[in-house]
Amino acid sequence: MKNYNNHIALCLMAIVLCFTQMAAQEYGNALNTFVKFGSNSSIAANYEIQVAKDITLAPTARIWFSGENTFAVGGRGDFYFDRLLGLAEPWDIWAGADAGAVVSGDSNKDDFSLNLHAGVEYKFSNSFGIIFEFGGGNTSSGGIGLAFHL
Repeated sequence: MKNYNNHIALCLMAIVLCFTQMAAQEYGNALNTFVKFGSNSSIAANYEIQVAKDITLAPTARIWFSGENTFAVGGRGDFYFDRLLGLAEPWDIWAGADAGAVVSGDSNKDDFSLNLHAGVEYKFSNSFGIIFEFGGGNTSSGGIGLAFHL
């Protein structure tokens, strides 16, 4: 099962990287870092790549502070509602899903993770913003983060 999860994670990252040259950039090219709270307290990061007008894909990684899980790798997809809502800068609102392989401290407990999330970002400048995100699923939890737009 462990090798199967590793292959899924690598395939998701490869798909994301294949789309890097396909879209005019409006949302992507952002490194997002998070501190997540609750029973799944952790740090996480992802790198968003725009693949369509309102859609981004991102490879993601997460490390837990404590508990049974050690780290996770995978991918996520987000749909931005800014255009539909007529939302102007400096705000972004999105919702999406993420999936990946979770490596447990107990080597017999490795697992697959599937989560839904929604978030909002306020941009202080063209290169920096603060993120609030909420979610639910196997390993998801709410968090606060920083976005670095490259």
